[in-house]
Amino acid sequence: MSGGLDPLYLITDRSAPPSGDFAGALRSALEGGVRFLQFREKDLPGRERLELGREVMSLAGEFGARVIVNGEPELADELGAAGVHLGRATRPVEDVRAGYRGLIGYSAHTGGEAAEAFAAGADFVTLSPVFPPRSKPSPGPILGLEGFRFDVQACGGPVYALGGVGAENAAACIDAGAHGVALIGAILGAADSARAAGEIRKALTA
Repeated sequence: MSGGLDPLYLITDRSAPPSGDFAGALRSALEGGVRFLQFREKDLPGRERLELGREVMSLAGEFGARVIVNGEPELADELGAAGVHLGRATRPVEDVRAGYRGLIGYSAHTGGEAAEAFAAGADFVTLSPVFPPRSKPSPGPILGLEGFRFDVQACGGPVYALGGVGAENAAACIDAGAHGVALIGAILGAADSARAAGEIRKALTA
């Protein structure tokens, strides 16, 4: 399954763009090479989230990018998304996997938690925080590269490094065992999201 997962995984945050233009920043990120993204925005009421999700799907479709929806397999199906991203506060992976045919991602904070998600049917996980996050307070202790390297060995599937990742440390995450990197602020919070995405893509393939 990891062979079909793009190593650059963008997580949306409509408050991240300094311009305040979320759609514009997302389009720019897609122009810069993003082809795999998670539609998050989980704080929005249902109708507003659906409407914004449709906009994101339309934009992604222009570039052939795959979209994963945070937390709600029903919304993912309604939008025609490629999958769903789960975590501690959502339904368990095994419950969703039993009746769901799309991709399932999971937000893990330890190697053991990641391994459990894979055993339950997850296709990939994000493991965080590797470095101090740029866009929000850290949800737990910082792993650091060595901690990340140690935890990845126990995971048993493709892992995205998340938390404080950017062009300057993306390659080091791959060297530490990551399948790819997941990020928010390093792209959507940049003045030029296309350039930022391109720099990270280049770092991942160097």
